[in-house]
Amino acid sequence: MMTLNHVRRDAPWKWLRAGWQDLMRAPRVSLTYGGIFVLIGAIIILGLKATGLSSSIPVALSGFALIAPAFAVGIYQVSRALERGETPRFRVIISRFPDRISQIGFLSILLALLLLLWFRVAQILLVVLAPDSPLEAPAFLNYLLTDSAGLTLLTVGTVFGAALATLAFAISALSFPLLVDRDIDAITALATSFKAVMTQPFVMLTWAWLIAFVMGAGSALFGIGIAVAFPWIALATWHAYRDFLPPA
Repeated sequence: MMTLNHVRRDAPWKWLRAGWQDLMRAPRVSLTYGGIFVLIGAIIILGLKATGLSSSIPVALSGFALIAPAFAVGIYQVSRALERGETPRFRVIISRFPDRISQIGFLSILLALLLLLWFRVAQILLVVLAPDSPLEAPAFLNYLLTDSAGLTLLTVGTVFGAALATLAFAISALSFPLLVDRDIDAITALATSFKAVMTQPFVMLTWAWLIAFVMGAGSALFGIGIAVAFPWIALATWHAYRDFLPPA
């Protein structure tokens, strides 16, 4: 396991500022990268609406939060390039994939398993706690907020979702940028990420809440805000990693 620096309690705010500065220095690459995921999300949402399953949209959006760190691997390369005084280009995004694909893939599979577990838990909770709930989004939202079964579903689902999100955060908080930056194995990267969360919980929980707030705000803006929020958080995550593990 790697030795971590002790970081200040207000460090997460500094990471956000540094991530925003990187976004402004490489807006074309960063926003295009974020826009790709907005497009993918729009396709998924339209598909759910077309099949009459618009009530599943919140589950899909929250599920994205579980696996987003794996998709952010490319954007970490932007901050890495800026750090080296290079001009970020799209070819930089995939420059580390070929030789790190097995280690990155291993952690990505772990997050994908959490995503599948979340979908299964959501399905079970819906059947057990609210079998008569409507499937259309407006009616389903009203059901969640006004019906006793809907409120129970919302509460229990939030608790389960928060537990899975916390686990996903512990797995990925530092591990993916660590794999991009250094030639280490996935288990060491995962253990290092867990160590950061366990040994400096206040800092990391503050960071987790900030991530949730920024991504939630992006999702609230009809998903378009994700084009900014997703690369911003990814770039800030690189600076979080650098605070814990400066360049070797």
